Amino acid sequence: MKYYRIFIFLFVYALFLPVSFAQDVTQWHVFKDNKAPPGPTLTNAIVFSPDGTQLAIADVNGITVYDTYTGESLALLPSLIGHVTALAFSPDNRIVASAHEDSTIHLWNAHTTNNITDLTSHTDPVVALAFSPDGNILASGSFKEIHLWDLTLGQISRVTVLRGHRDMVTTLAFSPDSKTLASASFYGTILLWDVETSQRRHSLSAHIDSIQALAFSPDSQTLASGGYWNSDAESTIRVWHIHTGQLMTTFENHTAPVFALAFAPDVYGVNGITLASAGWDNIIRMWDPHTEQLQAIFEDNTAPVLALAFLPDVHGSDGKALASVSLDGTIQLRPLTASLARIPNHQRNARVAFRGDVNNDGIVNILDLTFIVSRFGQNSPDLNGDGVVNVLDLVLVAQHIGQ
Repeated sequence: MKYYRIFIFLFVYALFLPVSFAQDVTQWHVFKDNKAPPGPTLTNAIVFSPDGTQLAIADVNGITVYDTYTGESLALLPSLIGHVTALAFSPDNRIVASAHEDSTIHLWNAHTTNNITDLTSHTDPVVALAFSPDGNILASGSFKEIHLWDLTLGQISRVTVLRGHRDMVTTLAFSPDSKTLASASFYGTILLWDVETSQRRHSLSAHIDSIQALAFSPDSQTLASGGYWNSDAESTIRVWHIHTGQLMTTFENHTAPVFALAFAPDVYGVNGITLASAGWDNIIRMWDPHTEQLQAIFEDNTAPVLALAFLPDVHGSDGKALASVSLDGTIQLRPLTASLARIPNHQRNARVAFRGDVNNDGIVNILDLTFIVSRFGQNSPDLNGDGVVNVLDLVLVAQHIGQ
């Protein structure tokens, strides 16, 4: 019975290999020779530039700006890891904003490493930062407050304060058209703000715990939010219509905190609109929010994934790539065009395929095996008809999927 269960597991695993493969992954590490310094926290804050080509990481060395493609260090901004609570790039990658425990925000020239100015209107620690895509506003979030810093005159001359949250503002995101600001709080509330009028449009209260990730679709019509896991519910990703505030879709496959969300830019054109999600379970998932289909799973990450970014071509190829950063300082770049094209249509709907419970009855058993072979047009898991379910049947499945 023991070996029969092992066979069932291998059989299920083999079928879904195309969904969780690692092909042509480019990888580099923040720490020299892949040796991380001692201590429980290796990175304190991580953020990609808006175009994904650069990456800022606050670690034991300060704030380092890297080339995402090569891992080359482009700039080192002087700061202590214990003080940095949030980072953000300006749209042109020229400025890096860093927030600190003492409630101060520093603006740095990413090319010269010079400190441009310090912003000091907050009275509580700042834990969230975001530049508007048009470069006119820097938003900063702290306890119950969001400050909007006006950057249009070349220097900070006006600050607008938004109040509406009842606890710490943990995450901020601007829509690509810079007209809407989404803010999320520690206890799961999302507020949508009209940037021009500073008025609140909608309050979204579907999450029951802290929200660590927000992302807008390229057309500025849709917002995705990633929830934190607690003992009473799975982590969820919710997709909202920003003009009506209505919940459109919920993904419940994550069983650990969701830390990163990213929509693919319009130029990708891969299988419709694509949303990537990742978090504490070390797994990256890619979804179609409109059809609720799972498009791909990448399970080869070395640690919890804290940030994601879609990139232009890798190594001069015509394909596109997804970049990820893990807690241990590992950066991976995955080509996407071939990956998504390889996934059979019937596997795109397998929302719990990575668990092995393919028929979604709560357990992994012979019924899952029967369900799998039915997708090959068979009524029995004894695919070769020899009267025994064994490794020879597994070979037939492997041949069918090209393994």
